[in-house]
Amino acid sequence: MINMIEEPKATPSNGHAENVSDVRKIEPPREPEYDTIEPEKVRVFADSTGRIRATFDSDKSQLDIKVVRCFPQSDPDHFWALLHRDNRVIGVIADPEELDEESRKTSLRCIEGVYFLPCITAVHSLKEEFGAIYFEVETDRGPRSFVSKGVREALEEMGDGEIILTDVHENRYTIRNVESMDQKSRRLLERII
Repeated sequence: MINMIEEPKATPSNGHAENVSDVRKIEPPREPEYDTIEPEKVRVFADSTGRIRATFDSDKSQLDIKVVRCFPQSDPDHFWALLHRDNRVIGVIADPEELDEESRKTSLRCIEGVYFLPCITAVHSLKEEFGAIYFEVETDRGPRSFVSKGVREALEEMGDGEIILTDVHENRYTIRNVESMDQKSRRLLERII
């Protein structure tokens, strides 16, 4: 999409303003281009110290890498990026299903560490105090207590009844569908939705 901005012409030396406008095109910044990594030419594995490593073409290695999803919400199963430890992009794997089994499993473990996202299955209590929200919840990974900033900062509606809650430590929790929760949980959540 190209944005257009109109700039009035400078007032001529005779002191009379002209009604003509210049239209100047503003180009949006270009997306960075990243190298595509062919799945059959990379091996992702944990070395003897537990650090994640990638070997390319069986002769070049990158130590201590990270694996992240480029589109974690809209397309989580495609376009995984391999990053250096300082978050510089090494390259992108378009279809991770084409990785060998060990590389895919190691990459998924890496991603799960980055995208730790417990699913809230029940809300036991919810209290608002001094602009903060205190939650006592049950998740698919056990009971949790957390505090969120105000509703605007804490809650993101994803559509189809899904909600993402973020606590003060930037941990995220999901509620897959508010309507499918028990009556008490729905009633408590109605206070903040």
